[in-house]
Amino acid sequence: MRAALWLRALFGAAMLIAVGYMIVPPWGEQADIWETAAAIQAISDSPLDPRNPLLDLPGDTSPRFTPYTIVAGVVDRLFALELFTTVGMAGVFSLMLFVTGIARVIRTLTPGPRAVLWCIPVMLLGWGHGYGEANSYHFEFFFATLPYVGALTYGICFHGLAELDRYLTQGSRGGLIAYAALAVLAFLTHPITALLLFVAAFAWAVVRASWRTAIALQLVPLLSLGAAFLWPYFDYPTLLFRGSTEAWYKVRLFDDQLTKVGPALLGIPVAAYFALRKRYPELVVALGCSIFVYAASWTLDIQIGSRFIFYGSLFSHLCLGLFFFESGVFRRGVWNRPLLQTGVVVFLILAVLGVGGYYRARKLVIQWTPAVEHYRETKGDLLEPWEDIRFTRDYLDEHSVVMVEDTVGWRIPAVSKARLVAQAKGDPLIAEEVVIRRADANRFFYGPLESVERWELLQKYHCTHILLDERHALRFEHSLRSDLDVMASLAYARPPYRLYRVKPTE
Repeated sequence: MRAALWLRALFGAAMLIAVGYMIVPPWGEQADIWETAAAIQAISDSPLDPRNPLLDLPGDTSPRFTPYTIVAGVVDRLFALELFTTVGMAGVFSLMLFVTGIARVIRTLTPGPRAVLWCIPVMLLGWGHGYGEANSYHFEFFFATLPYVGALTYGICFHGLAELDRYLTQGSRGGLIAYAALAVLAFLTHPITALLLFVAAFAWAVVRASWRTAIALQLVPLLSLGAAFLWPYFDYPTLLFRGSTEAWYKVRLFDDQLTKVGPALLGIPVAAYFALRKRYPELVVALGCSIFVYAASWTLDIQIGSRFIFYGSLFSHLCLGLFFFESGVFRRGVWNRPLLQTGVVVFLILAVLGVGGYYRARKLVIQWTPAVEHYRETKGDLLEPWEDIRFTRDYLDEHSVVMVEDTVGWRIPAVSKARLVAQAKGDPLIAEEVVIRRADANRFFYGPLESVERWELLQKYHCTHILLDERHALRFEHSLRSDLDVMASLAYARPPYRLYRVKPTE
């Protein structure tokens, strides 16, 4: 009864925190959520034939139209919701899927209901500086990225693994079918995160069944790949085979592992301890596979394999959580055990939750300071992450195309439905097109162009508006402002932005 009460308290607290992040989302200007939200809006506007969420191009040029954004877009359309209400609801749903899924996975390892009370805090707090990439699930980043596709896919993967366990332990055909269906869904939603499920499924199958079963289950990844060939919204095979190298977007997951992963590394010796005691062999195998893939990818510089730093951390965190659970640190008589045994437990708890909690507290202060200061200055107003560009809703619409620096304009499509000339991040479906557009936008603002060349760029991309961020004024080419006076009329001016409307062609 007490365990059930604490579980409800834990899940209730997580839900309250998620709602707080939904009401005042601390999204940065370069957060992936802006493109995801724009994709949801594009589906809401036209579910069967959406436009590219960022650029003035057809929808089959975007890899964002996955099952997640399609379902969210249809829900947004059916219930006529405000876009960011839909995004917030999606984040809360992702949290529910995540916590129920990880709880089910933990129950496949131990029937003790209190184990999850250790595992989830360890997962959220047990990091060093942490990463800022998708799939990182340390506290402040986890709640801020709940509406991301990766967070949702984590939950799908956890439930898929729990369903596979039903098949492996009970012979349930329903469990096998559910695993296959969830694996396909996870792969179509976010292929990189789906790799977590496939590695875990292999480990669980090897331990709980046999090598023959583990090999036979590799039909499921092949089935998932086959489903990708049938996906109607974009060329999924191109995304997988060109995007898997991530040459179009360099991540930094091979750097500073000791300081960023931090206490999660302590799960490796704990896994070795479990291996010697023949405890939780599934976790030991899964962690070993993740370390092997990560190390091999690091050696061969295969960027997609760097994501296994997160999957290895997850299995490492579960090892730590289960170790703390089994230590019985809050049970009677625990302090009467041998001093060395008690000392190891206390050291690990302080190192994981103490050190990790310290870093999380520091990050949370940084994350929430702008919102708190804004609340105090305005005497009660909540800071919206699009507040400074809210004016674009009055001047731009779905027919607008904006010439703007790629890093400045990332939020505009989600806020106003307008399209951009250039986007800030890569797209493996149109990698060359993205490079050209970025170069053209940079030339427009910073290049020593003749007036006619600037005008040709505006015509090339059918621009209706030009947005200047005065914070970058020192970098602008000196002839830019005089050209703008001829080519466009000032529509809005309030620091740091100046929005111009392109004059019609004579």
